[in-house]
Amino acid sequence: MSARGKAGRTWALAVLAFLALAVGAYALVFYGSPDGIEDQPFVSEKGSLPDLWLTVLWAHAVSAGIGLAIGWLQLIKRLRHRSPNVHRLIGYVYSMMIVIGGITGLYLAFYAEGVWIAKLGFGALSLAWLYSLFRSLKSIIVNRDPAEHGRWMIRNYALTCAAITLRIYTALAAVLFGLTDTNDTFIVIAWLCWVPNLLFVELLFNKKKPKSRMPQPRQHARL
Repeated sequence: MSARGKAGRTWALAVLAFLALAVGAYALVFYGSPDGIEDQPFVSEKGSLPDLWLTVLWAHAVSAGIGLAIGWLQLIKRLRHRSPNVHRLIGYVYSMMIVIGGITGLYLAFYAEGVWIAKLGFGALSLAWLYSLFRSLKSIIVNRDPAEHGRWMIRNYALTCAAITLRIYTALAAVLFGLTDTNDTFIVIAWLCWVPNLLFVELLFNKKKPKSRMPQPRQHARL
């Protein structure tokens, strides 16, 4: 990789780390305590909901927030190579957080605003989140394939970053189109927050694949 490419990758990772830490901190600060969670605007605007919903929201916010805040560390190649034990420890914690976040996300999707289209979008996100984690763990524990493990984990973290893109798109909908009611915006954002993330990483994977050389025609010896 050229020096310019390395610099671009470093800056991209720095921006990702900043956004991940900011959104992760937001989740832990505003939703980290189950006692005051009902006072948050997002919760109070929902109206009457089961008590279980508040507990599940708390578990989801904390687990997803932690997963988002630490997941980007696994993208640092130097950490993976020089401190494999630290890499594995972060991986264990991250995986536990995603399992909790994915399961609670399925429950919360049922109550999502934006009619059934949004519910389906957030539900599909949670299923893809759990599935990509399963494939990642299987590839390293069963198949012993670090490269495949890395690709699936990158896909998984791209889904984790839906927490970032959701907030970006929500803000853009309010600023550009004056749409602040999630009943209107989540119909689109429930899918927009994660599908492009997956498409982006797939494009990166395809770009890194070595181009196969065309077979050269065999030259017959002259008689």
